[in-house]
Amino acid sequence: MKGKSLGPPPIYAETLKISVAREYLSTDQSYGELAKKYGLKNREVVRSMVSWYERHYSQDQLPVVKNAPAVGSPDLKAGASNTDKEKQLKEA
Repeated sequence: MKGKSLGPPPIYAETLKISVAREYLSTDQSYGELAKKYGLKNREVVRSMVSWYERHYSQDQLPVVKNAPAVGSPDLKAGASNTDKEKQLKEA
């Protein structure tokens, strides 16, 4: 079984999954870039976190995450209108 890890897959904290998924969805960073930034095994881990987030949280009821991006933060989508930015801030 070359290239396969033994044992159960790692379990990540829900707050990490939410942070990674939100960062992916609100920036133009790739799965690979975020995997490297957060020290995750590979880009597929980030992809699965984004997929998990989209399944578990509707746009109507997003969870509150500590350390949400501040106004003017690069974590907000570039080029978004003021209305879009206000909506993103409310969601954060």
